[in-house]
Amino acid sequence: MERDSIETAKVTLRDGWRGKVVIRDAQGERFSIDQWQTILAEPAKLVDAAERTIKSIGPNRVVVKELGTKDKRVRAVIKRHHRGGGVREFFRSMGRPRAVRNFDMAVKTAGLGICGAAALAAVYHRGVMLCRESIYISEYVDGLSLYGFLKNLPAEGKERIEIARRLAERIAGVFADLHKNGLWHRDAKATNFIVSRRNPGDYEVVPADMDGIKPYFIRSQKKQMRALWQLGASVMNLPNIRRTDYLRLFKAYCEKAGIPKEKHRQLRNLLAKKTVEKYRQNVRKWEV
Repeated sequence: MERDSIETAKVTLRDGWRGKVVIRDAQGERFSIDQWQTILAEPAKLVDAAERTIKSIGPNRVVVKELGTKDKRVRAVIKRHHRGGGVREFFRSMGRPRAVRNFDMAVKTAGLGICGAAALAAVYHRGVMLCRESIYISEYVDGLSLYGFLKNLPAEGKERIEIARRLAERIAGVFADLHKNGLWHRDAKATNFIVSRRNPGDYEVVPADMDGIKPYFIRSQKKQMRALWQLGASVMNLPNIRRTDYLRLFKAYCEKAGIPKEKHRQLRNLLAKKTVEKYRQNVRKWEV
């Protein structure tokens, strides 16, 4: 999908709220500005009366909820983020709100043809200097988290091999497309991806956490491979994940990213080492 086919607009709401909305994208007409003004009239209540709560930590919530008008409804994921404490959060709140960063990245990756949950809206409330709260809204993608999907993957058989091959191709494609466009995923754990069967007989792997996708400032092999070892480490506790699954993904990624064969052995050894190190770090966190 071409980026020019995505039409966005800025909106100003009451009580100091403002943001961005999608008017039109590859799915066609979304909502007009007037309709968005009505849908977003009370941002603080957007996560209320949700169909399902995906995550809730203090005031921060991620929910599934139907939004829209009488004539048109859309199932959406709504992520509300309140500014936390600490120096890091203080300085972050002076810049672009998290919801706006996620919205802009979703629009950018969609324009580059990289699959992902379609952005719908981003609103935020800023005080004199600091962003106090922001809400990102994206289209709901029906499916399981990659972790949940792999947890239920058959242990043996031809069907398992075929599913694993298709998943490796899709995951490698996402990472390679990001890399080719100067982007990388800094938090590529399996719970941050959705496996969807949008196309009959095939799977699609969709990034669910746009905040984890960042532009390269300096390209490096370490960042290029980081997504692979983070993903690998996040599923090492699953007994039905085999060494061949890691190798299959590595091979697919090298092919799609255009990595010369003479570098494969060196990178494979780096990947194995870093995956184990990251997994041990995860285990220590789980034990705390």
